[in-house]
Amino acid sequence: MVILSDQVLPSTLINNFSKEYYLKLPPSFYKEVRSYLGYKELKKIQKAYTFAFYSHDGQLRQDGSKYITHPVQVAQILLELRMDPDTICAALMHDVLEDCDVNKQNLTKLFGHDVAEIVDGVSKLGKLDITPKKENDANNLQKMMLAMSKDVRVILVKICDRLHNMRTIEHLPRSKQIKKSKETIELYGPLALRIGMQDIRAELEDLAFKCIHPLRASMLESAIKKSSGGRKKIVGKIRKELKRHLKSNSIDEVAVKGREKNIYSIYRKIKSKHKPFSEILDVYGFRILVDSIDDCYRSLGIIHNYFSPIENRFKDYIAIPKSNGYQALHTSLLALNAFPIEVQIQTRDMSEIASFGIAAHWQYKTKDKDVNSELRATRWLSGLIDLQKKSSDSSEFAQSIKTDLDSNEVFLFSPKGDVYALRKGSTPIDFAYEVHTDLGDSIIGCKVNRYDAPLNIELETGQTVEIITSKQNYELDPSWLNYVVTSKARSAIRANLRKQKISDARKAGKVMLESELKRGGKTLNEYRGGTLKKILNSIGVTSLNKLMTDLGLGKRTGSIVAERFYSGLQIREGIEEPKPVLIVDNKIESVRVRFAKCCLPVHGDEVVAHSDTERGMVVHHRRCKQVTPFISKDARYMPAIWGENKSDHAYKVRIDVNTKDTLGVLSELGSVFARAAINIGSVNTKTIDKKFAGFEIEIEVQDKQELRKVMQKVRAQKFTTSCKRKINEK
Repeated sequence: MVILSDQVLPSTLINNFSKEYYLKLPPSFYKEVRSYLGYKELKKIQKAYTFAFYSHDGQLRQDGSKYITHPVQVAQILLELRMDPDTICAALMHDVLEDCDVNKQNLTKLFGHDVAEIVDGVSKLGKLDITPKKENDANNLQKMMLAMSKDVRVILVKICDRLHNMRTIEHLPRSKQIKKSKETIELYGPLALRIGMQDIRAELEDLAFKCIHPLRASMLESAIKKSSGGRKKIVGKIRKELKRHLKSNSIDEVAVKGREKNIYSIYRKIKSKHKPFSEILDVYGFRILVDSIDDCYRSLGIIHNYFSPIENRFKDYIAIPKSNGYQALHTSLLALNAFPIEVQIQTRDMSEIASFGIAAHWQYKTKDKDVNSELRATRWLSGLIDLQKKSSDSSEFAQSIKTDLDSNEVFLFSPKGDVYALRKGSTPIDFAYEVHTDLGDSIIGCKVNRYDAPLNIELETGQTVEIITSKQNYELDPSWLNYVVTSKARSAIRANLRKQKISDARKAGKVMLESELKRGGKTLNEYRGGTLKKILNSIGVTSLNKLMTDLGLGKRTGSIVAERFYSGLQIREGIEEPKPVLIVDNKIESVRVRFAKCCLPVHGDEVVAHSDTERGMVVHHRRCKQVTPFISKDARYMPAIWGENKSDHAYKVRIDVNTKDTLGVLSELGSVFARAAINIGSVNTKTIDKKFAGFEIEIEVQDKQELRKVMQKVRAQKFTTSCKRKINEK
């Protein structure tokens, strides 16, 4: 073997690379490779090790050791997971693009497309703070998730990279230790769980917890150690009892193990459940491993027959797996002298997936892959690109990912019996978007277990959800954002609201422009072809739609734009005062309007239409103090008149009623509205003094005439001292 000099650069390696240059692998590393890989794969890994060794030559880690020790340890973790050779090679070279004079093309030439792509994916994540507190950090998280969605091996290498860094974190400055540990708990731990890597997740969280809170971790470890003597006897006794009962009932190939909770999970339970350490530790955990699914259910029946099950503590994750592919039967029992125990029952294959997660599907030459489980484990990853497209910026994307890493789930059924796993707290809107984006966009109602239910109801495991849709285009309610919890629903709603805002602005801008042109006796249809193009060029816009959108968003002034149009047809004289726009069935020339909440206008009021940058066309009462200063100054405020109201729209209006403060006065006041068939939306009460009370009442009326009549009836009551309509006016 030829030993290369310290001065050999990667470019020289690339031009003269052959087997005679390969360095020997470290003994323990070599042994792990040979435990499941052949000679051909060994040589490829040896080649990657040699390349990484000389690429990092001269570089040291914080503890003074050669840098190559880090990628070797990262690759060692992946070898223990029995990963494929390309992943091992990528792990050995995961820092060569970031820290060395190496480019991606060279890696592709030497090691193939897959290895180069994984190394490039890991390198793009870099050594950056990815906790999304700032725009730059959110950008890095976005890159990380998108790289992961293309090839999950990128995140497997990254998680193992973080694991080794956490194992050696004591060599970093204290400020960096805290920063990296918080990042590990907030992102890498949940991420490892999301892709099913339970064991690595537990170690990551424990290492981070010990770093951030060394004293608390030490106290917990000491308390666990003190109680372990007695616990071992109890655990051993229960384990033998479980195994004896199972074997006596023909479950021969069975293993029963005591299940230890990791330190951070105990600490988290103490904090979240506000229980003392003794109560948390008093729950004993066991895992029963069998050969088949049939044996899982048989084992469940057997242990329920010998021990008392605790009510409402059974979960079947075999029939309905978790979204990360995890499968098991969970039950809680009272064993021996009423000791509470938690039991998980799995096949050995399920246990492997629970430990290694999505890595189990990349293990080298796996013969019997669970395709359905793999699809479940990768569904979340495949949705990342769609999520990115619907996010307006990287911060929104980052927040969606952080939200989606929450591991608590509910399992719901469609009317056809399909199962969907959603985040705990999900509503029917979340469910609709999980099934299909189009279903969420057109939802108008729902049924839960065949009964009508509100769209903001929190769904529970086992419920059947039926979504009711409408084929007509209608506006999404922005308030939905207050009670959806999944990133898919939140991003889709935000994307639709942005489109809705642009659409409303364009329609409002058209109304404004046409209103201005009518003053000159012209219509928009009279501007065509070259004339229109010339006018648009003079204004500096590429299309008429863009111009109308800018007008609606308030980026351009209507009167100035109209003046350019007048010039286009050489109109200088005969410009009239603005003509009122007509409100018919709550629309202005097919543009749906909103009624301002500040003044609550009703049909028949003197009103003004306002092209609002956020809400489209908004109708205000003419006396509303929000609009009176601008009516004559801003072209976005247009006089409006009411047309015939053919719809059944009920207008909300507020009235102030003062009465004598007597027993039952509110009930009598309510009966006045009931007899008049007037719906009451809300009532706010106030005490004026010992003799008089005041009520602010929101009611619904058809028009101004109906409002006048009901107010007269209120004033006619003996207990009423005054009744006035409340308008937000100067």
